[in-house]
Amino acid sequence: MMVNLPRIVISNLNSMIDEPIKISAMGMQPREAVTFHLIKKINEARYLASWASFRADQDGKVVLDDLAPDHGTYRDIDGMALFWSMEPVTKNAITQYFDNTSIQADHRDELSPQALLVLLEMNDKVVAHQVINRHWMSDDIRKLNIREAGLTGSFFYSQDMNPRPGIMVVGGSEGGINEKTAALLASHGFTVLALAYFGLESLPKQLRNIPLETIQTALTWFHNRPEVQAGGIGIHGTSRGSELALWSATLFPDIHAAVSLSGSAVSFCGIVPWTDQPTLPPAWTYQGQPLPYLQPENPIELARDCKDMWTNRNGNPFRTWHDGLSKNTDLVEAATIPLERMHGELLMISGLVDESWNSAYLSEQGFKRKTSIHKDVSKHLIYDGAGHYIGIPYLRAVSSDQGNQQALAQASVESWKETLRFFKRVLCK
Repeated sequence: MMVNLPRIVISNLNSMIDEPIKISAMGMQPREAVTFHLIKKINEARYLASWASFRADQDGKVVLDDLAPDHGTYRDIDGMALFWSMEPVTKNAITQYFDNTSIQADHRDELSPQALLVLLEMNDKVVAHQVINRHWMSDDIRKLNIREAGLTGSFFYSQDMNPRPGIMVVGGSEGGINEKTAALLASHGFTVLALAYFGLESLPKQLRNIPLETIQTALTWFHNRPEVQAGGIGIHGTSRGSELALWSATLFPDIHAAVSLSGSAVSFCGIVPWTDQPTLPPAWTYQGQPLPYLQPENPIELARDCKDMWTNRNGNPFRTWHDGLSKNTDLVEAATIPLERMHGELLMISGLVDESWNSAYLSEQGFKRKTSIHKDVSKHLIYDGAGHYIGIPYLRAVSSDQGNQQALAQASVESWKETLRFFKRVLCK
C-alpha cells in the first residue's frame, strides 16, 4: 500500500523575482500542525529566514494563498508573505538545512539568480524541502556594460535585437547602477539603459553638481541603438534619482514618460557631509548653471543637529534634514521642478511614512503643477503605511517603526504593476 507522505508543492521552481508563485503542502493528516520555513543564504554566517505555522484542512492540505498562519513572521492571508517577511538571522538548526542540501547559491553579481529553500516541519522535524530559483532577467535578455561616449551604465536588450520601447533607469543617493530594476523592466518588453551618474569609477564621487547633459548624451546614444524603438523614451528615477528623472523630463522633449519612485518634485541641494560651511552646493546643473534647489544657504544649526543624530544614532537625521529645509513654502515653491513644462506623462509613487523625506508632499508640489496645465492621465499613487523602500515586489520589506511591513509589501506589488502598465500604455504605441 502506498503511503501518502507530506510533500511541498510549488507552482514554479524557476520564476522571475516579480512573479508570484503558489506554495502548498499535502499528504498530512486532517488538522495536523505544520510549519513552513523559507531561507536564503547571504554569506557563511548570515541568512534571511521567515516561517509560518498552520493546521492542515480536512483533505490534509495547506495552501498559503488561502490561509492566515496561526503563528509566524506575518499574520494575514498572503501567499507570498514568506518572501517579504524574511528577517536576518545567524546560523541555527533550521538554516543549517540550507548548507546540508548543497544548494549552489550564486553570488557572482547582483543579477545572479536567488536560490531559496522551502522547508516543511512537523513535530520539530523537517519532513520535506524544495529549492526555488528566482531570476532577475528572463532568458531572452542580454546585458552589455557601457563605458563609452562619457556614459557609465548597463544596457539590457532582447537577444533577437528587435527594437523595443526604450527606458532609462537612474538610482538614488546610493550611487552606481540600478541594474535590478532595469533587468526586470527589460524582461517585460523594453530596452533599458541603467545609467550611473555618480559614485562609480571616473564619475563624480558625490551627488553634487551633476550635469543634466549626462541624460542628454544618453538620449542621443539610446536613439542610435538599433535595439531601441523609434519614438519617445521613458525614464525611471528612485529617491534622489527622481529629481534627475523629473528635471530631464522637463528639459528634454524626447522623454515621453517619467516615473518617480519615493521621490521629490522639489529639488534639493547636493549631498555633502553636514557642515558649518555657509553655503550648500546644487545637486544638478544644466549648461553650466545650477538648477534651482533647496537651498544655497546652509541652515547651520539644523546641520549640526542632524550630524549629532547621525553620530549618536539618535533620531532620523535624513527626515529631519529634508523636513527642516522644506519648512519655508516660498523656498519650496522656488525649488519645485516645473513639471508643467513636461512633454509627456507622469507617474509618481509615494509612501505616507517615508523615512527619508516627505515624499507624498514633495511629489505633490510638482504633480499639482503638471495636472493644472495638462489634463492627461498622470497619476500620483500614495500608499498609507508604506515607507521609503517601495520597490520591486516579493523582496524582503524593510520598514521603519512608523511603517508597516505588510503595507510596504503590498505597495511594492501594486506600484510595480502600475509602473509596467504606465510604461506600456505610453511607450508601446
